[in-house]
Amino acid sequence: MRCLIALLIAVVTLAPGARAQPIPPGDAKDNIAGPYVPTPASIVTEMLKLADVGNNDVLYDLGSGDGRLVTTAAKRYGASGVGIELDPALVEIARGIAIGEDVQDRVKFVAGDLFEQNVSAASVVTLYLLPRYVTRLVPKLRAELAPGARIVAHDYPLSPWPPDKTLVFDVPEKEAISGTPRTVLYYYVVPARISGDWTLTLPKALSPKPVTLRIRQEPDSLEGTARMGSDVLDLRDLVVHADAISFWLFHRGRFMHFKGRVAGSEMSGEVRSEKIVEPWTGRLGAGR
Repeated sequence: MRCLIALLIAVVTLAPGARAQPIPPGDAKDNIAGPYVPTPASIVTEMLKLADVGNNDVLYDLGSGDGRLVTTAAKRYGASGVGIELDPALVEIARGIAIGEDVQDRVKFVAGDLFEQNVSAASVVTLYLLPRYVTRLVPKLRAELAPGARIVAHDYPLSPWPPDKTLVFDVPEKEAISGTPRTVLYYYVVPARISGDWTLTLPKALSPKPVTLRIRQEPDSLEGTARMGSDVLDLRDLVVHADAISFWLFHRGRFMHFKGRVAGSEMSGEVRSEKIVEPWTGRLGAGR
């Protein structure tokens, strides 16, 4: 077994530009994410650039194979990283390559089911999995990752979650996967979780009583209403990006623009209306 692992490490490290082909998983175990297909070097580069990986990042690669994304992020950008891979033989290969690249102190590789691993420590997540597994990951990633964490998915989007950016490009012919040069990368920023009822405290000039919000947040939709006294208003242009929130209210002839930050069960910021610029606060857990 050690001889086989050593041989595979040599193939991976000495021939990075070889045409990518599926490699069957070791020990006759089926990889739940599908057959292992090494990510070509040019795509690794673009994935890390799109995620804007830096030395303060912790990158988790789901279905990490020989660990090339994690190892490259550590060697090129000084990031820390974790690779999660079902096949123990590939995990051993990844560990050997990390030692060879002298980044073993900043990376680790875990043999296990990626759906059972907690990824909350990640600031960046990368993945190249079959569509049925990518979509299963959506609720897990949105629940466990902190607001502002970045995700790059190779070839298959995190449906129904719409990407923040899409990058389409061609790879060199020798790196084409299954003979197809066209590659698509999908980039996502994890939003703050704001579903629920909120109580807002506004300046008295805008509302002498607390305002209650009811927000419904799904991967593919975000909507809400506000109750001001006896009036129920739609939240207009409601946007959440990482921990930043913005929305408009129109109440009895007056527009109010709210901008702020979400921190767990609290939010705060500034509200602008005509010549008024005042602070506002919000707390999760209101009743109606």
